Amino acid sequence: VTRDISMVVPKEILVGQIEEVIEKCAGKNLENYQLFDIYEGEQLTRGYKSLAYKIVFRASDRTLTDDEVNKCMDKIMNGLGEKNVVLRQ
Repeated sequence: VTRDISMVVPKEILVGQIEEVIEKCAGKNLENYQLFDIYEGEQLTRGYKSLAYKIVFRASDRTLTDDEVNKCMDKIMNGLGEKNVVLRQ
């Protein structure tokens, strides 16, 4: 199961810090993640940047349900929220 998330983060937060949260919060079914977009520009509040990730979940023995993946994504977003990261609309 693949999910993309786009988020707005303070510029002082490093990509490595975001990836630590993804790894810590995603759970055992995290297969991989990839940063595919970084944006800094006039459309964002000064001092912020936008990051977008593709996150892939997989269980070796079964098909994951949407509910399971949604719970993992909620945990990731809660962890990111602690760093003043918000989901980009």
